Amino acid sequence: MIVDPVEALKKTVSATATVVPTASVSPVPTVVPSLPEYQTASETGNRTLWVVFVVMLVASVVFSGMSWSVPMSKRLYHVITTLITITAALSYFAMASGHGASYHHVVERESHQHVPDTTHDIYREVYYARYIDWSITTPLLLLDLCLLAGMNGGSILIAIVADLIMILTGLFAAYGAEGTPQKWGWYAIACIAYLVVIWQLAYHGRGMAMNKGGKVGNFF
Repeated sequence: MIVDPVEALKKTVSATATVVPTASVSPVPTVVPSLPEYQTASETGNRTLWVVFVVMLVASVVFSGMSWSVPMSKRLYHVITTLITITAALSYFAMASGHGASYHHVVERESHQHVPDTTHDIYREVYYARYIDWSITTPLLLLDLCLLAGMNGGSILIAIVADLIMILTGLFAAYGAEGTPQKWGWYAIACIAYLVVIWQLAYHGRGMAMNKGGKVGNFF
């Protein structure tokens, strides 16, 4: 029998060849990007805004009616209180209807072990109409209390300006970048301004009210 040397060599090599195991290749790590997160008020929160709007509107009508029963020379406190509730009603209507809010974009960095860091976008709803409301109503509230206590003009002006500083710096902090010294700086300034307001009311205001005595002193 004639044997083909080429075929014989192939059979010999295939019989003696060792199988070399192949190394398993691990999958390439991947990162699935996260969707933007929107932090907004819930349905209950929106309904609450409408309820407060109605309450403030009714209060404005009541206070306005009460002011007509008082002589013009004694109507100052009634007018101030009515303006406070009217402004608050407008503010809550703006927030409830969605026209008094905006989104503050915050970027959070997320660290991973085997892949580059990723970012997560957060959009937080900020009711800027509330700060506009506070910048009008809280000075009127302070004016109401200061006049009732009989405080002098200088103390009243200091209290109102400190109150405005507190509100505006709070607004700046709400829109500031997270974790930055500037944001904490605005917050610290707002706290200092708040202490000034409390000092004017609790010290000067209470002292003047106690000198008046009667219901005013008991109120303070």
